[in-house]
Amino acid sequence: MLTLKRLTRWLVLSVLTAGLVIGCGFLVSNNLAENPVVDSSDCRTVKHDLGEAKVCGQPQKIAVLSGHALDLLLSLDVQPAGYVGPLSIYQGKVFDNPALQIPYLGTRIASQPVHLGMGREPSLEKLLALKPDLILGEGRNADEYDLLAKISPTLLWRNRTAKGQWQKNLRAIAEALGQEKKAEVAIARYESRIANARSDFADVVAAHPKLLLLGASRLGMGVYAIRSESYLGELLEGIGFQVLSAPSSELTPSTPVSLEALPDLDDADTIIILGYNLDDSDGLEIPDSSTEESISDRVEKHQTRTIQQDWEENAIAQSLTASKEGRVYFATYAKWNGLNGPIGAELVLEQLREFLLDN
Repeated sequence: MLTLKRLTRWLVLSVLTAGLVIGCGFLVSNNLAENPVVDSSDCRTVKHDLGEAKVCGQPQKIAVLSGHALDLLLSLDVQPAGYVGPLSIYQGKVFDNPALQIPYLGTRIASQPVHLGMGREPSLEKLLALKPDLILGEGRNADEYDLLAKISPTLLWRNRTAKGQWQKNLRAIAEALGQEKKAEVAIARYESRIANARSDFADVVAAHPKLLLLGASRLGMGVYAIRSESYLGELLEGIGFQVLSAPSSELTPSTPVSLEALPDLDDADTIIILGYNLDDSDGLEIPDSSTEESISDRVEKHQTRTIQQDWEENAIAQSLTASKEGRVYFATYAKWNGLNGPIGAELVLEQLREFLLDN
């Protein structure tokens, strides 16, 4: 039974949500009234995880609501007109210097996209003002899908971390843009990088074939093992590693693992821990342009420092063979399992080389 406090909170949220829907619906109606009807002779229906979107002409102004969608768009050599990422680092109205303001992908952005909101909450008002031709996002935007679709054709995907999913998503975006050939070029480039990496890592794989991928914020808050049936599993097994998986009856991209059960996975020759920190209020300020530290470097430190400290101070973690042999490495979930695309894969391979080949 709901307590009085919870019931009151639920009622308040319901009233606020209804007000937002009515207000945004009014704004959307006005926005649509200002735009002329598009010639339907050059239209195509593109399928995505929440349905279908009718896209007409060649979209020029594209709003991007996730790092994954940004990775895919940039891999097609298309620039975003608006963007909101998963970390609330930059708070200006426009990303006027993306290389300093957007981690990992900012150096590849040649436009100055409008800043569409904070973290997981894109601003519908800013989207309306932008008047995009196409909106790209993911499952976290599902609750707002009906409103987004009224603003512009919208493509959303629920499970970007699944094995083979990014290729499907990339082809759908390319179809929406009328640039299907570019998707095949990007996929072929990815496959070429995997083949080259397989050769580069051959000696390492022969000596230390078993790899364990863990994701965690704090050890005391739970750990999950990333399975072979995932984006990262596909990438790492593609270059020869055996990705260890915790026992599970479901073929999901990841599986929860208790700290006490980690010794059951002690067959791992190498452990890579993907840290994440949802508290972005401390230590994630935009670096000064006069310093050599990049926004990506700052994210790396912020997202891995707590889990690295926990791991180094925990007796169970230190009892594992990989810890004793100095074969535990720390990376960020934001890079390794947040982009989930061909550019993200390139960045993962680059850091994996630093971990295993450059030492």
